[in-house]
Amino acid sequence: MNKRKIHAMKSEQASLKKISGHKKEEIFNLLFGDKKAKINYSGPSSDCIIVDEELFDKLKKELKIEGKEVSLKSGDTIQIHLGLFPELTNMKIWKKNLGQKKVRGKVCTYSLHGIDFNTQKHILNSFAFWKKYLGKGDVLCYYDSHDKWYFFNMKHVINFIIKNFEWRLLETGRIKGDCSEKQFITYEYRSEPHKLCFVLGAHGGKKGKEFINLLKRKIPFVEEVRDQN
Repeated sequence: MNKRKIHAMKSEQASLKKISGHKKEEIFNLLFGDKKAKINYSGPSSDCIIVDEELFDKLKKELKIEGKEVSLKSGDTIQIHLGLFPELTNMKIWKKNLGQKKVRGKVCTYSLHGIDFNTQKHILNSFAFWKKYLGKGDVLCYYDSHDKWYFFNMKHVINFIIKNFEWRLLETGRIKGDCSEKQFITYEYRSEPHKLCFVLGAHGGKKGKEFINLLKRKIPFVEEVRDQN
């Protein structure tokens, strides 16, 4: 299979995942939000707004949230952001050094970030970085199967990450985030069609669900079970 077909397949898979994500936003709005709300396709702003006053009062009391804006996630993997991260990578240097190398018998994409790892770790341990890329809302909501919705105070989530995650720079240029000696978060290069970008998230296998389960063990959350019918 040639590279163009592989890129097309990846692009189609990404589009299907976006559609699936927007479907969850529609369900959220029917259950907790504004039933007439327009779906946010651009990404920079929050996904949904809590309109259900009973739920909002519960979240204020139990999670100390201050606002109604929600970042909504679902599925086995969680994409925090896809695009450029000038805080972590100098794209001019990355493109200049981009190539392939064999790592433990496997050919991998490799390059240099152009930003030293100590600086990258400092950025990854800052509240401002995670607020910019993850915190597009006062609440992190994860939709699970069986009509279960898990709500977290976004500030609690960000503070947990910056206080408890350790970061590793691999030979390939990937950065891995570990907590309790287990890897959850990855920052890596993605060769999307017609553009160069990076992805930050809990992706690969079921890392997204594992990350949510980690949060459920470590910080307060509220579980809501709502039938969609």
